[in-house]
Amino acid sequence: QEKFTPAKYFSIDRVFRNETLDATHLAEFHQVEGVVADRGLTLGHLMGTLRQFFTKLGISQLRFKPAYNPYTEPSMEVFSYHEGLKKWVEVGNSGVFRP
Repeated sequence: QEKFTPAKYFSIDRVFRNETLDATHLAEFHQVEGVVADRGLTLGHLMGTLRQFFTKLGISQLRFKPAYNPYTEPSMEVFSYHEGLKKWVEVGNSGVFRP
């Protein structure tokens, strides 16, 4: 049996989705993907990683809301408070890959 090695992979790229354009949806946008593989990771680790990531982007007021994604469980939407709009806006989606 091969030895397990923890790993982290991240990608930032432009993506296209065939969606109807509106005030909150574009057909083309930038997306960040990340995978962290290790033993004993929890949802708390994911939330901490997301907090660190968004803090480095200058986004510190975050809320997490349970969500459904077909490829992860548990899954969460990530919201940040937008001072200019005076409301919470979705800034991300995340989840734990199912084994």
